[in-house]
Amino acid sequence: MREIKKNVKAENTQQQILDDLDFEIITRLQKDGRTSYTEIAEELRITVGTVRNRVQRLTENEILKIVGVVNPFKTGNPSVTMFGIKVQLHLLEDVISELVKIPEVRFVAAATGVYDIYAEVITSSNEELYKVFKSQMSKIEGIELMDSSLLLAIYKQTYDWEVGT
Repeated sequence: MREIKKNVKAENTQQQILDDLDFEIITRLQKDGRTSYTEIAEELRITVGTVRNRVQRLTENEILKIVGVVNPFKTGNPSVTMFGIKVQLHLLEDVISELVKIPEVRFVAAATGVYDIYAEVITSSNEELYKVFKSQMSKIEGIELMDSSLLLAIYKQTYDWEVGT
C-alpha cells in the first residue's frame, strides 16, 4: 500500500496519512469534480459512505477542494495580471496576510527565485486593476518591488496531475 505522510493545517498540527484509496478518490475528482460518490464507490468497489467520509476528511484537512474553474476571459473579467513581488523577508507573512484580504487577488504563493511572492489579480477592466494596484496593493508595508504581467490568453489550465508520486 502506498502511503504518503502529509502535513496538514490543523489546530493540533497533526500529520495526515493518505493511502491508495484516498489517491484513487482524489484522482477521479480531479478528472471531474461532479462525479457522484455513488459512481466513485461502484468503480472502487467500496460503499458510498466510505467515499463521503474520505472526501469530507480530505476537504476538512485542506487536502482537497472541489470547485468549478472558469476562464476569466470568457466570463466578463478580461484583465488577468500576474504580479511578481519582492518583499522584506521578515515581513513576508504580513504581506501575504494583506494580499489574501483583497477580493480581486485570486492566487497568492510564496516562492523562491527572483520574487518572494506571486499573486494573480483578476478584474473586469484595466481601470479596476489600476484601482486595486494603487489603492490597496501599493499600500502594503513590506513590499519592495512589484512587477506585473498582463495575461493575454489562457492556453492550458489543468488540475489533474498525478497525486502522491
